[in-house]
Amino acid sequence: MRRSLPATLLGMLLLAPPLEAQILDHTMVPKGRLRLQASPVFESWDTRFGRDAQGAVEEKLGDDLTEPATVALFPGVASLASAVEAVTATSFDPVLGSTAGLVRRDVTRIEFGGHLGVTDWLTLGVVFPWTRTRAVIDVAFTPDTANATLGLNPSITEPGSVDSFLGSLSAAEASAASFAASECSAGPSPSCTAAQDLAARTAAFEAALATAYGASPFFPLSGTTAGDALSQSASQLSADLTAAGLSALLPMVLSTDLLAEEGDLATLPALAGAGFDSGVLGTRQSLWSAGDVEASARMRLLDNLTPTGPEWTAPRLGYRLSGRFLVRLPTGTPPDPDLPLDLGTGDAQTDLEAGLTGSVRFGSRFGITAGGYYGVQGETTRTVRVVPPEQLFAPVATRTEVTWRPGAYMGAAVAPTLRLAPSIMLAAEYRFFHKARDEFELADVSSPLNPAVLAIESGVKAHVIGGGLRYDTVDAWRRGDASLPIEVHLRLLATVAGSGGQVPKATRVEAGLRLFRRFWGSE
Repeated sequence: MRRSLPATLLGMLLLAPPLEAQILDHTMVPKGRLRLQASPVFESWDTRFGRDAQGAVEEKLGDDLTEPATVALFPGVASLASAVEAVTATSFDPVLGSTAGLVRRDVTRIEFGGHLGVTDWLTLGVVFPWTRTRAVIDVAFTPDTANATLGLNPSITEPGSVDSFLGSLSAAEASAASFAASECSAGPSPSCTAAQDLAARTAAFEAALATAYGASPFFPLSGTTAGDALSQSASQLSADLTAAGLSALLPMVLSTDLLAEEGDLATLPALAGAGFDSGVLGTRQSLWSAGDVEASARMRLLDNLTPTGPEWTAPRLGYRLSGRFLVRLPTGTPPDPDLPLDLGTGDAQTDLEAGLTGSVRFGSRFGITAGGYYGVQGETTRTVRVVPPEQLFAPVATRTEVTWRPGAYMGAAVAPTLRLAPSIMLAAEYRFFHKARDEFELADVSSPLNPAVLAIESGVKAHVIGGGLRYDTVDAWRRGDASLPIEVHLRLLATVAGSGGQVPKATRVEAGLRLFRRFWGSE
């Protein structure tokens, strides 16, 4: 069973609190100093931890665009087939060709920030993410020229002709109903029964053809068995109407445009009349724009590791415990519901997060740092396309406004550390992230759409491993062994396991530079 990455759900996952409890970056800023940072982060993936009937499985993102029978990508084709079979009383096998897709996503972010040491035990800070996203999307469609029964819907290629035909059919349905009422005004009779049968057949034909033309961007090709059967049914009904003294139908409009090998399927969502009103399925890169700004306060709770001056000596068993409170503001741009596979740069709602981080150092070289956090996310209003996760081509009729209540989240991390030198530290990391399922409610309660499909695969778990190198002279500066405080780090992380169906198997590279400026206090 395919599992997809529709734009909205994926954006909700990736723009939820990131899997990055920065447990190695929990140092306090010295009193009276401002710490300025610039931390570039690059994250890329072409695989996800999805689900099938047997459970969790790794899937390529391109699987959502890979289908031997392309019609399976468009649920509306089933309604088209049912309408054609109802009109022609024959079976109909929709055939287009096969499709293969390749998708790769990446996010580049530079986290600019400033943290102020208000006191030796309190640090306040703000981080401003400057973000750019990219989606590499390649769709290869191979038409089945020998057996194809579907082509582009004439509503796309000949909208005027289709409107005229449906108009004549609607007028015929009204005149047949009026004719039946007139014939039956004197009571039951053979002519009344015949008129009622004609009215019923005309109404059923009009309803089926309206459904067929509006069900999908495809329609039976002229010259195929299904196309000939439709034309014959329309001709027979037109003849019966004429025999009853009513107006004939205009000629049936069938498809004459077979999908080409290059471009047609990828550009289909952007074609006027196709029923999607969205962007082309092609590679695109966003502009740099703001993400969700984070404001935080970190408090030192316990500590015997921070040097107090030149005479300070490190304890044999050192410890440090700090707490953090964070507010994530809705300053980013949410995913665009009209751009397939768009991520956006934020989720347009406010998060409140709290956490603890602790370090223990054994002697001068070995240590371990661990931390955990918990966050709640406020609700917001979002425009989305209400489709199940496996449906990538979302009709514009599913576009609506919903109230989104994201699930609470939690994370934990642990990092054994080894000091290669007083200011150089090597660390391995393990991180765990869990988010509960989201809830959705339609703004228009009378809508027939089912918002429950948006919650599918919105609850996730992820396991991340990695390591990094850190150069930090802050403690050396406090002891008087360094002329300037400075922090530099390089980190590599990989998501190695996940569940829920929408967890990217991502590789993340990040670096950071932090410089300090004195505003008050001693040198």
